[in-house]
Parts: sequence; structure tokens; C-alpha cells
Amino acid sequence: MSGAIENQADFFFGVMVLKDEKWSPHSKFEGGAFGTALLSAEELDNIPKFDGVKIMKIPVKSTPGVEPKEMWISPRFEARQRAASSAKVSAGLKSTQQKMDAARRSQFKK
Repeated sequence: MSGAIENQADFFFGVMVLKDEKWSPHSKFEGGAFGTALLSAEELDNIPKFDGVKIMKIPVKSTPGVEPKEMWISPRFEARQRAASSAKVSAGLKSTQQKMDAARRSQFKK
């Protein structure tokens, strides 16, 4: 089994909102209503009190190998995630470079 859910009765779409660094369920839509869920999510994304919005495809029953799947995430949240990830990579590169420079300096002092 591929782990994919194809029957619309086997899953639903959950719209989640991010507030105070915590994702919370906001609304639920039947498996065939992705378009309606998307319209709702886009409207919620315009509300400043939410830091992000996403749509999850969630199985109705717990099935081994089938996990909830992120189907859409608000562009403004995605951009913030990319920026934070990029900042972490830059900080890691800088830290590594400093450690390498310190190791080279200590090698020449010997």
C-alpha cells in the first residue's frame, strides 16, 4: 500500500492557524472541498492576529503509514520560514568559519 488516501470519505481538510507560536485547528472541510478550504484559508491569512495559516489533509481513521499531509501554507508564513532557515544556515557557516580560523591560529602558534 502506498500510504495515499484516495477515497474522499477517508480524509478531511483541516484549516489550521498559527497564533503565539502554536498551530490550532480552525475549521474542517469534507474530502472533496479543497477549493472551499483554500478560500477560507486565504481569507484567514489576511487577518493580522494569525501568524500563519495552513491546510492539512487528515485521515479520518488512524491507518499505519498514513500521516496528515500539509497541502497549502500561507505565502507570508512560508517566506518567514525560509528567512529563518537561511539565517540559521548563515549563523552556522559563520560559527564554523570562526572555529576553523581559531584552529588554524592555534596550529601556527605551536
